[in-house]
Amino acid sequence: MTIYPRSLLGRTAITIALTLLAFMAISMAAAVYFVYSPMAKRAADDFAAVIVSAAHSLQSLPVEMHGDLKNQLMQDHGLIVAEQPFESIETTSELPFYPFFHESLDEKAGTDLRIIEPVNSPIIWVDVPAHGKVYRLGFDKERLGTNPPVVLIMAVGVGALLTLIASLLEVRRVVRPLKQLSDAVKKVARGGGVPQIPEEGPEEIANLARTFNRMSSDLQQLSENRTVMIAGISHDLRTPLTRLGLAVEMLDENSNPELIARIRHNLDTMNNLIRQFLQFSQGVEGECPVQLDLWQMIESLAADLKLEGSELVLHRRDPPCVYFADVVALERVLANLLKNAAQHGMGKPINISLHCNDEEVAIEIADRGPGIPPEEVQAVFRPFHQLGSERAQPSEGSGLGLAIANQLALKHNWTIQLLPRDGGGTVAKLSLPPGQRFGLCGSSAQRGQISLNLQAGAPVGAAVGESLEDEALQTPVSADAVRQEDTELLSRVGTD
Repeated sequence: MTIYPRSLLGRTAITIALTLLAFMAISMAAAVYFVYSPMAKRAADDFAAVIVSAAHSLQSLPVEMHGDLKNQLMQDHGLIVAEQPFESIETTSELPFYPFFHESLDEKAGTDLRIIEPVNSPIIWVDVPAHGKVYRLGFDKERLGTNPPVVLIMAVGVGALLTLIASLLEVRRVVRPLKQLSDAVKKVARGGGVPQIPEEGPEEIANLARTFNRMSSDLQQLSENRTVMIAGISHDLRTPLTRLGLAVEMLDENSNPELIARIRHNLDTMNNLIRQFLQFSQGVEGECPVQLDLWQMIESLAADLKLEGSELVLHRRDPPCVYFADVVALERVLANLLKNAAQHGMGKPINISLHCNDEEVAIEIADRGPGIPPEEVQAVFRPFHQLGSERAQPSEGSGLGLAIANQLALKHNWTIQLLPRDGGGTVAKLSLPPGQRFGLCGSSAQRGQISLNLQAGAPVGAAVGESLEDEALQTPVSADAVRQEDTELLSRVGTD
């Protein structure tokens, strides 16, 4: 598992932060080596020379002049001369300049001097020998407490922080239109309306937005032209087909009943093909989701399929599932998947399962056909693509059933998976967003917020409740209300 962010903003932030950290480390090392250490050494040498010189001056001058010298040392250098030496032990200080100062003192005096730092005292004392006599001189410990590295770190750190913030703001300004473009591309890929994104910002971003808007307009025009063309062709084809149908009805049933039945079958097949062409060419138009019971829809579609001679086995894993979806779109997707399973299931029973809980809403349609080769799983969703004769029974299919189902699924953020079944066959799994159990006929921002809440591990009820606090939806339904409806449906329908 990697912690490296996937977004452009996150990766840029990490890159800038690491670069600034490296810059700070190199700057600090260079400043300490070339600036701080030489300055500290020079200052320590000067102060040590003053202290040693003061001790020698006290030794060489008459006693009556010591008072004036002590006052001058105090005023000029902040040095104090102890009147009476006191008992103490040598200590080691942790002040920043202490190592430089101690080394310089030993060099100037030519011997190892005692440095004394009494507890709870602001004065540091130094015993300096001069011609056989020892003088104790003191100074404020703040003389050794100045900490240039801290100032340097603060200066470099604040500068780096300001640079990081400014860089992130600039990157965010560039990333925002790219995010808008990414969202627009996803919407076009799902077959939705063609959005127009603002043509503003830097010249490169504005040109990219302008190109996308022009491309999306061209795609919209092509789609409209395709719809008009296929609608016209279908209309022109249906006219002679209707005439043929009327002619067939006028024939004598006793003359050649087998031939008349085949003609009727061929006419029905051609009308079904034309209907599928129209469905695919018209694309998908989303409607506001309405409340429905998924199990009732499955039972209704299964009953229609049983009338055609298919054998189905229904399995309900959870209580009745109240869901909000585009009824027409969901019914078309399930009908196409069921018809595909019946067509390729080799006459064996088809198992239908419904999973409906806070973590998953999924419908599985399992057949016992020859299965789909792994390399063909994605290809079967392409229009007019059909597998070889080893997969399908003889049929007059157009190869548009799965293409239409997939187009509708993409539009509504559903997922269709064709999985191999244990023991042979195929499982067509239709996965629906769990959040749609609670009525999301609202904005895409609200649906996106619920998805983020779910990904963060929040229960479905809490995830939806948080998104409903800010703004009323067109169909606001609470989690408690939905669970109450589930209970009522369960009491009416019962469980399998």
